Amino acid sequence: MYGVCPDDWDLAQKLITGGCDPLPRRRCLSRASPDYNKPFPVNSSLWGQPSDANILWSHYKCKGYSCLVSNETRDRRGFFKCADCFDLSKRGWEITSTESVSAEFTIDQVLALKPGEIRIGLDFSPTTGTFAALMKERNVTIASATLNLGAPFNEVIALRGLLPLYLSIGSRLPFFDNTLDIIHSTLFLDGWIGKELLQFVLFDWDRALRPKGLLWVDRFFCPKEVMKLYLDEFASLSYKKLLWKVVPKTDKDGDELFFSAVLEKPIRR
Repeated sequence: MYGVCPDDWDLAQKLITGGCDPLPRRRCLSRASPDYNKPFPVNSSLWGQPSDANILWSHYKCKGYSCLVSNETRDRRGFFKCADCFDLSKRGWEITSTESVSAEFTIDQVLALKPGEIRIGLDFSPTTGTFAALMKERNVTIASATLNLGAPFNEVIALRGLLPLYLSIGSRLPFFDNTLDIIHSTLFLDGWIGKELLQFVLFDWDRALRPKGLLWVDRFFCPKEVMKLYLDEFASLSYKKLLWKVVPKTDKDGDELFFSAVLEKPIRR
């Protein structure tokens, strides 16, 4: 009690992902990097590479930020869901809207569906906050929910001056009912997720999303033969389809499909 906490966050995360969430609180003091210094100012932190000194690297395979972005370490960096997550020079979602084979929609394309109405929201993805950064440049505040999947995702989001939410997919969202303008998820709700878990996730997202709010499913992928099962789950919400795409996932010889959609929550009385 009143001592420095053990350096055991990785054990806590294993418990969280296993369903022990929330963990009980304890009376010790949080540990930080011994060389911690102040983060970059707001005008440069959004796209600037964070300092190694501000991250406690002890439980990561990489021991410095350069390792997270080097092609030479790609197979031994400790994370895999998003190969370029830590390359803050790469701005995703800036694609041409005329690209017929793309599985993506642009941010501006989505925001144009509700001019001036999208102000606050949630991104639930393996992310270092790039989606939130791009939305911040458009005056939209996004909380980024992710775990530290083999790398310091939450630390980097915070060092960029953005809001990290340390949550597992099984957690109830810490938002009141009918409050968020948009919920976005990319490369996370994929074919690995079971039908029942997907239902719990979608019902909780529906709870937090306001009437006429947007659910943006970005690049959901799974084998071609089970895609209809997942599409039926999204359709069961009875949301209005504003944007919708199902295209082949080109690196899998057509055996897998991408699904992207922007759906509008109805007003229920």
